[in-house]
Parts: sequence; structure tokens; C-alpha cells
Amino acid sequence: MICWIVIGLYVICQVFLVWAVYTAPLMPDDYDPSWEKDPEVLDFLERVDKPGTLNEEDDKVFTVGGLTNDKDKSFSEFQKKYPRPWKKH
Repeated sequence: MICWIVIGLYVICQVFLVWAVYTAPLMPDDYDPSWEKDPEVLDFLERVDKPGTLNEEDDKVFTVGGLTNDKDKSFSEFQKKYPRPWKKH
């Protein structure tokens, strides 16, 4: 008996959550998009897209899986030292 009550409450909660998600507004009624056309914002976005003061060789980012790596790629060599159990040797 208790099991059916718990299942019923669970279903009611799920139905309520689905209803709340589908009826929620995508954007609030008082949303003001004026910042998108603000000259200061546009100027900032243009400056961010310009290349920096570093030359092309020094401006490259060396990463392995999101982690920084040096130019000599010693991290890759370090990783190759350890066995990979998923590869057959």
C-alpha cells in the first residue's frame, strides 16, 4: 500500500515538473536587449577579436586534452611511457 502511495506521489511530482518546464517563459517579459547594441559593448567585442601583440609563433597555445603542454611536447612523451591496458602489445 505504501509503495503505491510513493509511486503516485512520484508520478504527480514528475507531471508537475514537466508542466512547469513547458509553461515557463523562454525570456522574461521585461528583457531589455539594448545592451546588445551598446557602442561600448560592440567596441569591446571588436577589440577582443583582434590579434594580440605576440607574434604568430608565440601566440600558439599548446594543449593536450585541455591541459597545457610545452613546445617540445614532453607531456606526450611522458604519457607514452605508461602502458595502455586497452591496447594490445
